[in-house]
Amino acid sequence: GGVSSTGDILCVSGLDNARQAIHNQILTPKGSYPSMDDEYGSEIYLIHGEDITPNQMQALEVYINNALMQQERVQEIQNINIKLTKDGLKAYLHVLLVNDSEEELIIDLEE
Repeated sequence: GGVSSTGDILCVSGLDNARQAIHNQILTPKGSYPSMDDEYGSEIYLIHGEDITPNQMQALEVYINNALMQQERVQEIQNINIKLTKDGLKAYLHVLLVNDSEEELIIDLEE
């Protein structure tokens, strides 16, 4: 992404595009775009609050796994780890993309 020297918005491509697509898939509430695809998004919005329980952290992993399985750029989900850090709730993902690129992503679940 970004802006060109002439002020035009630049498109992302390649790995940046895949990272952005995964990020958007996880952070978009499932069912937000029923006219396009009612399966797009995730259900992480169902879990909120200050005190996240171990069961809720496990549910977040399931919701993220389900969202990633819908993402056409993801070939294999290798690891999902939810952590509560001093900066908030984060998802640490390790995925294999369809181009055989292994990617590690950190998603801020409180965006």
